[in-house]
Amino acid sequence: MKKLLQVVLVFALAAGLTACKKNVKDDANADLTAGTAGTEMVLEETTVEETVTVPTQEIALGAVYFALDKASLTADARKIVEANAQAIKSAAALTAYTITVEGNCDDRGTTSYNIALGQKRAEELKANYVRLGIPAANIETVSYGKEKPVCTEATQACWAKNRRADTLLSVK
Repeated sequence: MKKLLQVVLVFALAAGLTACKKNVKDDANADLTAGTAGTEMVLEETTVEETVTVPTQEIALGAVYFALDKASLTADARKIVEANAQAIKSAAALTAYTITVEGNCDDRGTTSYNIALGQKRAEELKANYVRLGIPAANIETVSYGKEKPVCTEATQACWAKNRRADTLLSVK
C-alpha cells in the first residue's frame, strides 16, 4: 500500500510540474518612456511557455523470490506479481511508463548458467504481467545472473535473497 501511495504521489508531483505556465509582461519600453509627457505608451503582453523537464523516476516494486535452480512462481510470488501489476496499472493511468524486470541468481553455478536462469526468471515475470493486462511492449527484461547480489554471505538465507527478480517502474 505504501508503494502505491508513493507512485501516486510521484505522479501528482509530475503532473503539477508539467502543468506550470508563466505569463510575463514586456516592461522594457515602459522604463524608457515612463514620465515622458504627451507620449503614448503601448505595452504588449507576451506569453512565455516554460518547459519543465521532469526526470524519469525509477520505482522499485516488490521483489519476487525463487527456489534454487527454479524459474517458476510460487503462490506467494504470484501475490507479489499481482500487487506489482496493480501499481503499474495505476501508474499507467497517469503517465507514460516502462518496466524493467531484472533476473538475478545466487553466486553458485557458472556465469553462463546464472545469466540464462536469471533471464528465465525475468521472462516468467514478464509473461505474468502480460497475463495480468500489462502491455508486453512496455516491459523489458534483463539478466544479471550473479552480478548484482543484495547479500554476499555464504549462507542459505543469503543465497535465497539473491534468487530473485526485481521489477523497476520508470515513469516519465
